[in-house]
Amino acid sequence: MDFKKLLLPIIFFFVGMLLITIGALFKILHWKFGFVDATIFIAIGSLSVVVGSIIAIVKLLMMYKK
Repeated sequence: MDFKKLLLPIIFFFVGMLLITIGALFKILHWKFGFVDATIFIAIGSLSVVVGSIIAIVKLLMMYKK
């Protein structure tokens, strides 16, 4: 299996996890940075994880189809 093809989904997944963690920190400490608050971090992070997962599933299916 060629893991270089899965680099993009892995990056999306880790960026999403980082954003969710930062969002949780903002939520716990009640921080707000301008118009950016914890909800935006958590929403963008969750979206990034979902996009990374979908890309990974599609790439894995295409790799095994060959």
